[in-house]
Amino acid sequence: MASLTGVTKMYLSANRIRKMENLSTLVNLTILDVGDNKIRKIEGIESLTNLTEFHAAKNKLTKIEGLENLTNIVLIALQANFI
Repeated sequence: MASLTGVTKMYLSANRIRKMENLSTLVNLTILDVGDNKIRKIEGIESLTNLTEFHAAKNKLTKIEGLENLTNIVLIALQANFI
């Protein structure tokens, strides 16, 4: 994902994704939608400081870390997980 630095919105819902990692290069991302997948862990979200919306509902998350660095966030959707 190193070449995707200009991406501002990423919609990846309903794709059977199991793991999110290497997000640190997506520095301009404002919306991340990974809902309705099979994600157990999200790594690197703390580096997405421009993120305003984070949708991760209907996954298999048991905990979420790194949200405290997301100072621009206005919406976090985590329903239907195991948190």
